[in-house]
Amino acid sequence: MKKLMVLVLVATPLLFMNCSDDDDNTSEASTTYQLTEIDSSGVSGTAKFIKVDSLTTRVELQLENTIADTIHPAHIHINDAATGGDIAITLENVNGNTGSSSTTVTALDNDTPINYEGLLEFDGYINVHLGPGNDLQTIVAQGNIGSNVEKQ
Repeated sequence: MKKLMVLVLVATPLLFMNCSDDDDNTSEASTTYQLTEIDSSGVSGTAKFIKVDSLTTRVELQLENTIADTIHPAHIHINDAATGGDIAITLENVNGNTGSSSTTVTALDNDTPINYEGLLEFDGYINVHLGPGNDLQTIVAQGNIGSNVEKQ
């Protein structure tokens, strides 16, 4: 019985040493877009699109000079920023204390599926609004995304 216990104690760590974590070997696909200040708001930053898997993208906004203790609504709109357009994807609000937000995206607001590659080709732009509440009239930062990057 003692020999069996010793064998189990010796063999168990060997089993774990041979396991590999495939996540450590994958490289993360991402694209970063610039968000520039609007009307001397002082707010600017980046929108980073990160491919999570074949169906899912994480959109991370990181802004500077946001208003503390305030939320800043953010959206992806259709068309380029100069033309303007309706909201296509509602993003998580930007926290004014940290200047950041993170949104998991698998579809447009109308439930049309969209993945990382689709977002890279999307005819759109991002608006970050002053807030709080529903003050969508005042835009503090904006940037073209996808197929519109050259139009910035």
